[in-house]
Amino acid sequence: MPGGTILAVDDDRAVLGMLEQALRGAGYRVLLAHSGWSALEAFENNAGRVDLLLTDVIMPDLTGPVVAERLCARQPGLQVLFISGFHDADLVQRFVSRKGFTLLPKPFTVESLLRVVEESLSALQQ
Repeated sequence: MPGGTILAVDDDRAVLGMLEQALRGAGYRVLLAHSGWSALEAFENNAGRVDLLLTDVIMPDLTGPVVAERLCARQPGLQVLFISGFHDADLVQRFVSRKGFTLLPKPFTVESLLRVVEESLSALQQ
């Protein structure tokens, strides 16, 4: 059964809207951020625990990996799922595999998004 709070971050408003619709429709509580800095702010302003950071890798202000490092320092054990159209980049692959995070390449379907989100959150419960 889906549940939990997801912080979704993407500088593309259309992608962010799709993430919000898909995740809320599946029963998740969704916090939205359109940039790295706004993600840090949303995290700080959230009263409860964030179960999953779902973030784009390449953004104009802070990259997804920088946001992930900062939030993981504040909440150890935070699950992280990266989405990126740049999944072949060495930087992305090295960071994701070194940290044990998950990468979902763009474009993706709602079904694949929800499957990977569920897998990430179930890892949290083990």
